[in-house]
Amino acid sequence: MFQALGDLLRRGWAGFRFRRHWPWALLVVGLALSLPPVDSGCAGFFAFVGGTVLVIRGLHWIWVKLLFRVSRRLWVILALMSVLPVAAMALMLMSLGWLGLGAQVSRSTQQTMSAWEDALRVANREPSDATALQALRTYGEAWVEHVQTLPEGVPSTFVGVVWADGHAVSGKELRKDTYLRAVQKEAGGFRVLSLGLGVLGDRAQALAGGQVRFDLAYQVKRKKARDFKVEAGGQTRSVTPILEAQDDSTISWTKGQALEGTGFFAPFNLPPMAFKLMDWSTGQPMVLTATPETNLYALFSGFRSSERGALSSGTVKSIIVVVLVMMGLATAQAMAAVLGLLLAWSLGRAVNDLHGGVKRLSLGDFSARIRPRGKDQVAQLSSAFNEMAEQLQAADAERGERLRMEEELRVAREVQMRLLPDLEALRMPSVRATILPAREVAGDYYDVFPLRDGSLAFLILDVSGKGTSAAFYAAETKGVLSALDKQLLGPLEVADRLNAIWCQGHDRRLFLTLAYGTFHPRSGRYQFVRAGHPSAFLRHADGRVTRLHPRGLGVGLSASQFRAALELDEGILEPGDSLIFYTDGLSEAQAPDDSFYGEARLEALLRRPSEDLQGSILADVVAFADGRPLADDLTLLILSRGLVG
Repeated sequence: MFQALGDLLRRGWAGFRFRRHWPWALLVVGLALSLPPVDSGCAGFFAFVGGTVLVIRGLHWIWVKLLFRVSRRLWVILALMSVLPVAAMALMLMSLGWLGLGAQVSRSTQQTMSAWEDALRVANREPSDATALQALRTYGEAWVEHVQTLPEGVPSTFVGVVWADGHAVSGKELRKDTYLRAVQKEAGGFRVLSLGLGVLGDRAQALAGGQVRFDLAYQVKRKKARDFKVEAGGQTRSVTPILEAQDDSTISWTKGQALEGTGFFAPFNLPPMAFKLMDWSTGQPMVLTATPETNLYALFSGFRSSERGALSSGTVKSIIVVVLVMMGLATAQAMAAVLGLLLAWSLGRAVNDLHGGVKRLSLGDFSARIRPRGKDQVAQLSSAFNEMAEQLQAADAERGERLRMEEELRVAREVQMRLLPDLEALRMPSVRATILPAREVAGDYYDVFPLRDGSLAFLILDVSGKGTSAAFYAAETKGVLSALDKQLLGPLEVADRLNAIWCQGHDRRLFLTLAYGTFHPRSGRYQFVRAGHPSAFLRHADGRVTRLHPRGLGVGLSASQFRAALELDEGILEPGDSLIFYTDGLSEAQAPDDSFYGEARLEALLRRPSEDLQGSILADVVAFADGRPLADDLTLLILSRGLVG
């Protein structure tokens, strides 16, 4: 057991990477230190740091691996089109509710103040003090004072709220507070009727449910009044002054008990109410601001059943309807959010699949395929990607097959070139030859066979067609020709036997043209037959050119008439003379304007002096083609006496 545990620890330590696993180490150390009897104070810090880093890494992994890059944009759009509007609507409703509730509390309090002012005006009209106080007995504690003079700034007909010292009534000293006062002129002075405003805080507290904070300050004096006007039907219905207070001399107090609650039921303040009043001692205007406090529990406490009453059926139905509507809206919003996330996930996964497929294609993996999801444009794009991948895979297979064939053709070309005679090794300076295949391998062929009498047997042929099949038949002809006794048989007999063998083994649609003969380098004597091959040219040392055109059919065209149609051409080359044989790939070489090189151009070139006849002919053909590839194989064979070229 201990050995297994040790092995596990060693493997764990071997796989440990500090940069990657240090949060796990901190978390484990923190949890270990938090266990008794250690219970270290730093355990919580270690565990918190390690756990926080792991949570961040997990969120990053989810963001990178699960929430595909394209989905981030989709989720931003989803948030902008669903979550944010819902949040904005909820915030707007909460703001409207907050303002509406504050307006209702303010309206009820203001109406109470107005009712008290009206009652004070009515009581102030009573002639006797007792009658006036009797009229105010239901509004609270009231008293009457008679003074000879009023404070400066207080008019003789004043009725309103003031900030003043209290008055001893029934042995009780009233503190400095807000009061309603009405002034009436009388003989020898003024009668001042006062009424306590304890109802101001009680009314606001009863409506809001929590304590009320009062702030009293002198009003800011401005040169120009700032009023809020309400116009309707072209007429101004009301003008409400905007009350502003100074901050350097504020008096604050509270009324009632503060509410308790956390989270959803935490207390909050309603919009403050402003009251205009006067400092009775100085006559200066002041502003009293009342800020009620409430919470959701206090707001809906009126629906609770109590000993004094119960919920009505209509209230219960209204609550149920509102709860059901809210639950339905929340459910619909949750379903919409989940559906939006699923759609974003699906689209992001499809686009991520496309991204991965394209990446695999770029690395050369043409077997990459994507499973279309749905029938939308992204699915159609996935299908198009699969079709493109299939085409690329097929093209890659074709390319591989083409490369294989090219390699085989390269090998075939090397084999064909090895079949050609090595003129330098044979030490034949009187013979110059070359072959230019139109494709990888040529259907043309030339050969030179040294004979026992010092002469040479030469051959140049052109198999109908091009490419590998023509090259195969050319190699077959070499084998047949090599088997014939060229020393005893003359050109006529060799050509006739070659034709007979060819006709026995091949269809007449396959034929070849050739020029075969013998040449003695020292004496210059030559003889040859032309079996359907292009004319030969005899170039004299003095620049004259003679076209040699003996009769003859192509090999394989006729087994019975071939010998009768064949004509032998013979002669002697003088020193400096040359005999030129070629295939039709030379005369049929084309320029970019589709014109042919032709035998006339070759004859004209041969009339011009040249030290390297073969090089001059090939260079002129290349210049004439001007980059256009050969349409047919080109083979050139030159026999010279005394000098080359």
